[in-house]
Amino acid sequence: MHAAVARALERAFPCGGAVRVPSVCVGLSGGLDSMSLLQALSTLAGEGRLALSALHVHHGLSQNADHWATFCQAACRARGVPLTVARVEVDRRSGLGIEAAARAERWRVFAARTEDCIALGHHRDDQAETVLLQLLRGAGLRGLSAMPDDAGEEGHVGMVRLLRPLLDLSRTTLEAFARQQGLSWVDDESNADTRFDRNFVRHEVMPLLERRFPSARASLARSARLLGGAARLVESVAAADLQTALAGAEGAPPGLSVGVLVAVGEGRACELLRAWLRAHGVAMPPERRLIEALRQVATAAPERTVEVRFDGATLRRYRDRICLERPAGATTHGHDGNVVARDRPTLEWNREARMALPTLGGILVAETVHGAGIAQRLLRGVPLSIGARAVEGGPALRIAVGRPVRHRTLKNLWQEHGVPPWQRDRWPLLRVGGSLACVPGVAVATPFMAEPGEPGWMFHWLPDAAPHV
Repeated sequence: MHAAVARALERAFPCGGAVRVPSVCVGLSGGLDSMSLLQALSTLAGEGRLALSALHVHHGLSQNADHWATFCQAACRARGVPLTVARVEVDRRSGLGIEAAARAERWRVFAARTEDCIALGHHRDDQAETVLLQLLRGAGLRGLSAMPDDAGEEGHVGMVRLLRPLLDLSRTTLEAFARQQGLSWVDDESNADTRFDRNFVRHEVMPLLERRFPSARASLARSARLLGGAARLVESVAAADLQTALAGAEGAPPGLSVGVLVAVGEGRACELLRAWLRAHGVAMPPERRLIEALRQVATAAPERTVEVRFDGATLRRYRDRICLERPAGATTHGHDGNVVARDRPTLEWNREARMALPTLGGILVAETVHGAGIAQRLLRGVPLSIGARAVEGGPALRIAVGRPVRHRTLKNLWQEHGVPPWQRDRWPLLRVGGSLACVPGVAVATPFMAEPGEPGWMFHWLPDAAPHV
């Protein structure tokens, strides 16, 4: 048991040149699984191999919930492990069901932790049950991979890393370890209620299977591991396809190339779209919805604007690109929760290569070039303000471009550069001294352009940019 946990930690945090031990937070319910994990981790912490803390999520769903929290406090106190008891309120009317609603609250609490990882006590029997449940739900490769033993960004809680060091061990092994160590634990009475799907599988289905197939749990867990490898391969291909679809000729509008989606075929195109939606945090639609979206995108005439609504976003085709648009409420609120108003003060460029602009829903990218962009000498000690048409007002804004100078409307320039109409009100407009100097990725005003060979700042705009794309 100790050796299995130690190996899992060594895989997750190789020693090579590490200057500090990893910080690990154990999710502690007080049950057999988490108490066994707490015992093994506290032993390793005593050897100086990790910094250990614990977290107990108090759901308040059982009349014994306070007792479980007290039990966990005593267990951690005896081992010198700092414990946080997080009280949550589970929304019984969320439509998710009690199990899923409680799980969502746990993930929310996990996401607020700052340790290097959260260690969970899931074991091989849990994995087997998860595979069966996912099969019955019609899951694909990712779902049938069940629970990874080490989930980083693909985990359920954003950037929090989840470790499951006991995933190769059976519950019988954990029971033997707990009794050998003299551990006590609590039992959640709801675990016997077969109205819940997992409990039905655990108490009714698995015993029946094991009477005919004695190694059913081990076999299902092994299948999950093999399917996980296949899922990672598929996702690596999808990630490469996604980068190809996002790329384009210089000056190409943002979004995915319709040509790439059509060329890779339906299966790979579906995986490409899943990777794109996942990177943007959009809830995954059913496969039939993805296939219908692809059909509309592929068969529409170039002049037609295709619109397919997903949960939390809208996929649109404009010319030969498809874009993902958030609802107005998702893109017109800043990180402070305020609505982007027409009289909202403009921002100033922070002089960084990438500047997130939540109020406009994207990322401003700056790169050093020569003979193009805004002349760097014009920005020395001078602020570069950032606004947008929806903030500044005025539908017929113009910019002086070219030599000889011509005053062009933004509408014409956006049409020439293939900027979709729904993105134009949130496209950043860069001003120097009150004068429009640059529309990123579209035009630089002639009076502000760098001379041949002169250092300049070239700006690009990534609308609705996802952090991992």
